[in-house]
Amino acid sequence: MILDEIIDELSYDLKQRKIINICVGTSYTAVILDDQSMGVSHTIAEGEVDYAGEIIGKNAYDVAVDVDNPLKRSISVAILNSISTGKLTSGDPLTLYSGGKVCAFGYYPYISAGNFSSVVLYDFSTQPQNNAKPFSQFNGETCDVAVIFGSALINNTIDKIVKNVKADHLILTGISSVEAVSTLKKYGFEAIGKIVPVDQYRAFRTICEGGSAKQLSKYVTKMYLKI
Repeated sequence: MILDEIIDELSYDLKQRKIINICVGTSYTAVILDDQSMGVSHTIAEGEVDYAGEIIGKNAYDVAVDVDNPLKRSISVAILNSISTGKLTSGDPLTLYSGGKVCAFGYYPYISAGNFSSVVLYDFSTQPQNNAKPFSQFNGETCDVAVIFGSALINNTIDKIVKNVKADHLILTGISSVEAVSTLKKYGFEAIGKIVPVDQYRAFRTICEGGSAKQLSKYVTKMYLKI
C-alpha cells in the first residue's frame, strides 16, 4: 500500500517527535507535535480509536503506523501532514499545467477549468456534486493531468486510482496531502500541493470546534512542491 510506504519513508522524522495535542473534529483532524509543527487531514468517522484518551505524549510514529480503519488513518495522515521538507512555494500546483483534460479525485472535488478544455471529477462522497461522477464508477481514466486529493490516503482508494489512471502529470494535493517525496516520485507524482496553517492557533481551534472548510480557509494558505 502507498500509505504504508509513505509512513516508512517518513518514519525517521516521526520517531523523533511526540504528539502534544490532537483534535478529531467533525470535518478535519489536527495534531501538534513537540516541535510545534501542525498537521491536518480530513476526518472520516468510520471505526474506533481504541487508545483514545491516551494519544497525547505518545511517539508520533507509534500512532501514525496504526492504519486499521478510516478514523485511525485520519489521525495517521494528520501526523504525516505535519512533516515538511521546508521547501514549499506559495500557490497551487495545478496552475503550473495546461492541456486538454484534467481529472480530479476527492470528496466534493472542485477544479476550475482554467488552462484545460475539460474537467472530469470523481467524488468519494455518497452524494456527488458539481457534475461529478461517483467514485464507484471509476474503472480507469486517461487525462493530461490527474489531481488526487490526499483524502484518498484515508479512504484507501489511492492505490486503485494510481493503478488505473493514465496521466501525463500526476499531483497529490488538498488538506490531507503529505510530503513523502521519494514514495510519490516512485508512483509518478510530479507535484505536491498542501494547505498550510498561517494562524496555527485559530486553525487548530476552528477544527476542534467543528469548523467548515470555509471557516478554516481564513487561517490557511495554499503551497506546493515540485518533485
